[in-house]
Amino acid sequence: MRREEFQKCCQAVEEGEEIILENTASHERGKILYCTGDEFQVKVEDKREAWVPENCEESISSSESPHKNL
Repeated sequence: MRREEFQKCCQAVEEGEEIILENTASHERGKILYCTGDEFQVKVEDKREAWVPENCEESISSSESPHKNL
């Protein structure tokens, strides 16, 4: 994920949108809780993890996001 996409996802989450990411390294899926600096704080099952945007793609399930095509 590029920096611009990271920023758009973070802004959408701040506005209350639910965004699901897939970690391309671990192939786990998680919901973005919030962003810190250059990382996503993601809920994966019952734990929280920090994911770098370079290893993330927005999941198909959140493709209806209004920011997706910006």
